Amino acid sequence: MGKKVKVNILNQPFTFIGDDEDRIKKTASFVDEKIGSIMKDYGIINTMNAVIMAMMEITDDYLTIKKEAERLEGMTLNLLKKVEDCEVPCGARDKW
Repeated sequence: MGKKVKVNILNQPFTFIGDDEDRIKKTASFVDEKIGSIMKDYGIINTMNAVIMAMMEITDDYLTIKKEAERLEGMTLNLLKKVEDCEVPCGARDKW
């Protein structure tokens, strides 16, 4: 079982349980900064609206990165297949 990690998001205390205290704190800090930035940039006062807008921006970033990772994975698999399909002189492959 993980340990309790106390953080503040929008000046509200939260306690999370996990094994990686540093990661929990960094994640909470990111969320806090993102919501604060949204409130400031868009002039949003309602906390729920700011949270939803922050979630939309974070999700959009995530989906963009996920799509790019899938594209790169496909390219990598294609390159590996081409390397495997290459005809090489007898014994040359064993030297790799």
